[in-house]
Amino acid sequence: MFSAAAAGGIAIAACVAAQLAPAPSISMFTRTGAGWAQAAFVCDATNSDRVLVLSTTSRDRRVQLWSLDKPGLTATRNDATLGRGEPGMNQIYYPLTGAGGQQLGWVHALNPGIVEPGATTPAVTSIKWGQQTTNCRFAPQTRVLGVTARRSVQVTATPTKGYRYRSYNDDTRLPEIEQPWGGRDTRASLTIDGGRLIDRRGTRRVYQFENAGYTFRVFVSIDPARGGGGVQVLRNGRVLLVEPFGAYTAALQP
Repeated sequence: MFSAAAAGGIAIAACVAAQLAPAPSISMFTRTGAGWAQAAFVCDATNSDRVLVLSTTSRDRRVQLWSLDKPGLTATRNDATLGRGEPGMNQIYYPLTGAGGQQLGWVHALNPGIVEPGATTPAVTSIKWGQQTTNCRFAPQTRVLGVTARRSVQVTATPTKGYRYRSYNDDTRLPEIEQPWGGRDTRASLTIDGGRLIDRRGTRRVYQFENAGYTFRVFVSIDPARGGGGVQVLRNGRVLLVEPFGAYTAALQP
């Protein structure tokens, strides 16, 4: 059960960009010297070394499109207005315009109904800004998609193998993998099946995976008032590595 604060924050995000977040989920990001802020979605690029984060909209639909460069997640801000969605067959485009109404780019999302076996996070597959189109990592039944200063981490639910852990390094050196319904991925640097959800108290989610004597834990908060998360690696109960997320999306569904 998540908190009233989480429910309120999610309701706000749903009001400003309902079609960008068809499934109950939360997206958060942080920057050096700043606290956590709620976002409409997080796009982990599959064709460039960066992460794009779209802020929630203001009353006049103004947004900030943040670009976080990998490695390190150095942030660059771009300002725009998010237009109303322009639906097509099984997809929708949201225009991004400047202060004078000029076209700056767009956000492309899928109709979540075509995603098999179901979308649990925003089905955003690409963003165009200027002359560059950024393709976004997206998979059905995602529980967590997080980005540290060194790698991307994804947790998905599988029908027979429990939760699946994937970590990604050097994305631009690998060919993209396209899904039949329009999603994109790259080959994972490490894949571990058989994961378990070991903690779901309050707004905390902790997924645990075992591999070759090492324990991997992915943890996130789904409370918009208290963002945070990351990945932890242990051996024989001793913590070897902790990498905090700079941005993440998490499904409310465990």
